[in-house]
Amino acid sequence: MRKQNFLKVLIVPVVFVTALFGCASNRGGVSLSDMKELSKNHALVVVYNAGIVKTYDDNGIKPLFEHLESGDFKNTYVFDKVTGRASAMILAYGGAENLYTGVLSKEAVPVLNKYRIKYSADKIVDHIINKTGDDKCPMEKAVEGVDDPAQAYKILKEKFGN
Repeated sequence: MRKQNFLKVLIVPVVFVTALFGCASNRGGVSLSDMKELSKNHALVVVYNAGIVKTYDDNGIKPLFEHLESGDFKNTYVFDKVTGRASAMILAYGGAENLYTGVLSKEAVPVLNKYRIKYSADKIVDHIINKTGDDKCPMEKAVEGVDDPAQAYKILKEKFGN
């Protein structure tokens, strides 16, 4: 059976909001354990300071594009399973401030630092590889040498955004 891709928007109960955003943390009030729990079954989780949680289930950078269609990443905490330079550029374009990722490429780190996106990762790799594992991810290749997030977004949207 083909898995349906969908977007869920949840209004988080007041008790959960208090627990999630009331705890002391250097990551916008969201602890990594909370983010890991929320993101176990989703490719991308975006938590707003107002207590709204959006989850996305597609692969690659498509969830980042989907989120930008409904707004931006300002005043949010983002969990992305895999973050390379292409994803970092999209996050910068959307005004992200906080990121937790399972896998982070070394090529994404300068982008995150330049645009003051606080980040934490479980694992750092040299670069993101393609699906067959024999080359660099095509999205990463598409934004090599691109320093402007708006230009990177346009390139990526034209090539990979559906």
